[in-house]
Amino acid sequence: MLKLLQVVRPHIVVGGFLGYVAGVLFGLNNGGAISWTGFIVDYLIVLFMDLSTHFNNDYFDVEADKHQPFKPFGNKNIFLEHPELLKTSLYASIASTIISLTLATTMIRETSWHLLATVALFNILGWLYSTPPVKLSSRRLGEATIAIGTGFCVPAVGYIVATGRLTDVFTPFMVQLVLYGYVLSLCLQIPDYEVDQKMGKNTIVGLIGRKKTYVLILLIAVIASLNGFMFLSVSGILVWLRWATLVPLVVSLSGLLVSGSHEDAKRYTLLNVSGLFIYLIIVDIVLLLGSGLF
Repeated sequence: MLKLLQVVRPHIVVGGFLGYVAGVLFGLNNGGAISWTGFIVDYLIVLFMDLSTHFNNDYFDVEADKHQPFKPFGNKNIFLEHPELLKTSLYASIASTIISLTLATTMIRETSWHLLATVALFNILGWLYSTPPVKLSSRRLGEATIAIGTGFCVPAVGYIVATGRLTDVFTPFMVQLVLYGYVLSLCLQIPDYEVDQKMGKNTIVGLIGRKKTYVLILLIAVIASLNGFMFLSVSGILVWLRWATLVPLVVSLSGLLVSGSHEDAKRYTLLNVSGLFIYLIIVDIVLLLGSGLF
């Protein structure tokens, strides 16, 4: 059973935590309040939402992972060496989904139906992303799925626990995070280009190629930054939320300097995903300083 935990990708768990905290703190900066109990319970919701995708993704991707090279932010599918754990992984994914929905249901009294709807949306997308015959990841819809899951659902859970419901104030911030979620999904696919082509997996990177994907990521980073400066209504120290958008923008410029090779693709992905992590850390620090908690 301990081997099954190797399926869990620590960097994705950390990213989910940072996104959740961003949602909570953004809510606190906009009149919300939260108890430590609410913070912990709602994070458990996010954690089990996240774990469900780890288990079912590797379960349904065993065949593809036989041909997969090392990826900077990927992992080795342990089911290639331990096929006896396959069914256990599927059961773990189902259990994680049920736990997240159950916890969300128990929190409705303290929040609203928005919480359960958001958690349900994430779980539905998480299963449709990998599960045949739908398998959104192979229909050029996987990118949007990841963007909505990481950029909307995860921070929205945090925002809802702080404010009780989704409000218009959250929209510009949410748009920002969804755009970066789309960038994340493209970056993770770039090193997989050759394998995805061989396996017949339809992705945006496979459709337009690496070089055009680099340009697309740069354009999205520009739009995200413009969104921050034009539509994110902030003042005081929170103005740094706008300047933080320059981090993903600057690192995305590296796409103009690299070739279409696999080695360059790995370096590009490492640099840009690291930039997104740095962005989230800056956002959390700025929101924490603006929240009045200290």
